[in-house]
This record gives sequence, C-alpha cells and structure tokens, in this order.
Amino acid sequence: MNKQTKKANSIFGGDWTTEKLEIIEKYFKAFATIMNNQSWAKTVYIDAFAGSGEIKLTNTSIATGSPLIALQYDFSKYYFIEDDKKKLESLEKLIEAQYLQKKSKVVFINGDCNKELPKIFNELSKDNSTRGVLFLDPFALELKWNTIEQAKKTTLDIFYWFPMMANRLMFKDKNKNDAFRDKLNILFGKEDWEEKLYKESQQINMFGDVIYDKQPVEQLVKYIADRLKILFGYQPSIRLFKNSKGSPLFLLCVITTNDSEPARNLVKKLANEIFSKLDRNKIEGGIK
Repeated sequence: MNKQTKKANSIFGGDWTTEKLEIIEKYFKAFATIMNNQSWAKTVYIDAFAGSGEIKLTNTSIATGSPLIALQYDFSKYYFIEDDKKKLESLEKLIEAQYLQKKSKVVFINGDCNKELPKIFNELSKDNSTRGVLFLDPFALELKWNTIEQAKKTTLDIFYWFPMMANRLMFKDKNKNDAFRDKLNILFGKEDWEEKLYKESQQINMFGDVIYDKQPVEQLVKYIADRLKILFGYQPSIRLFKNSKGSPLFLLCVITTNDSEPARNLVKKLANEIFSKLDRNKIEGGIK
C-alpha cells in the first residue's frame, strides 16, 4: 500500500490511512475464515503498489503496510509489485525479519504494475481453483483502466482506491482540459468522461464560445461506479474518503470478478458490514 512512487520517505498520514488499513485487515480476516473451509481452493494476495511495508503517518508514527498485514493471514501465494527497487528491497528485509517462514510463498516483482499484473492474471486464469484478493492503491494516476479490465479472466475480490485527484485535474471549464485529457482518458479507459462529467452552461465566454461547467464530485463517483458495473456486471460497494477540509481523496470500490450471484452478494455484504462498523466506531469516538 505504501504507493508505487519515486518519492522517498513519503508521508501519507491522516485518518484515512488508518481507515484504509483497518478495512483491508477486516476483509482479510473474513476472507481467510471463509476460504479455510474450502479445501479445494488455492488463495492468492496481490498488492500492485506494495511499497516498503511501512507507512509514515503525519503524527510521525509508523503504520504497518498492507503487505505485512496480508502476511498475518494464510494465502497460498503472495505477489508484491513495486516500481521503486529500494522500497521493494526494504519490504523484503522486513519480511525476512518478521515472516521468514512465509517468504517462500512470496513473489517480489520490481516493475510497473500495468505490465506485471496482466502476466499474473494470465497465470491465475489457468487454474479455476484459484481465489484471491487484489489490492490496487495507486499514488496518483499510474493505474490504467485496461489493466483493471484484464482482471476479468481471474476470480479475485478487488479493492480499487480510485484517486480523486482526477477531479482536481479536470478544469471547471471543459475547454481548458487539453493539458490532462490524454492522462484522464487512460485512467478512465474511455473518452466519454467529459460528456458525462460536464454540463453546458447558460453562459458563453467573451469570444462567444459555449462554456461547459464541471459537475459536482458526486457525478464523478457515480461515473466510476457505473464504469465498474459495466465491466463486472454489478454495482460495486463504494466509500468516499475525504481529508480534514472535506476535499475528496480516494474512492474505494470493492467488487469481485466472480460472476456467481452468491459470491457477488457475499463480497458486497462483507464490504458494507465493514463500512458500517467503521462508521459506528467513528460515532462512538474513533476507529477500533
């Protein structure tokens, strides 16, 4: 989870980081409990932006990253992808120190997840008994939509933290989007986002051109959820994360590639129960 980025010692602090880790750990626990009763299944965990295994928070404390949390649970195999070689080496050292008995089950991959994930998906697709969890937590706009599309050939529960910084890259006036249009096309996997996320204004500019105003952020949330629904055949469970000032940071989308109705309902039930529990704990005075 400690992001695939060239920035050394990046700080990701804030309540959302703790909440992210809380969510994935609770899901690991539920997933492990369910799969322990499925002796026929091989289980995998894939972390596409594995990082160093530790996350520095804004309060100077250090949180355990998603790879080390995953290693607390018994998967048949773990894939840790990280573009930053030094971070991957740090992760490997932590695993040797804390989970040496499981290191033989770990595949460390130094590279771009958009190139490496399709290889893993192809490998997993050859075995119908494989089930797993795919954790997609990009630092910025690194993850391409067509990479997510290729996960369809597997049977994985996906946690996709869509970067809401995309909203900041979209200008209020559509006519000014030229600088980031290509990047956003790759992120969204389609070129219809301007049509969906902008609305013709009642006003025109001084040159007589029509102005297209950006829709509220809720429209972007709906657009991403609808794109995933079209891709995987049902509505994902979603949760929007905001910073202390109320600005959107990430949109967590939980969905499974499994086309079984009971499997889809189970993933949705687990995700929604975790979200509800976090909300209750916040009301009671903090995440527990």
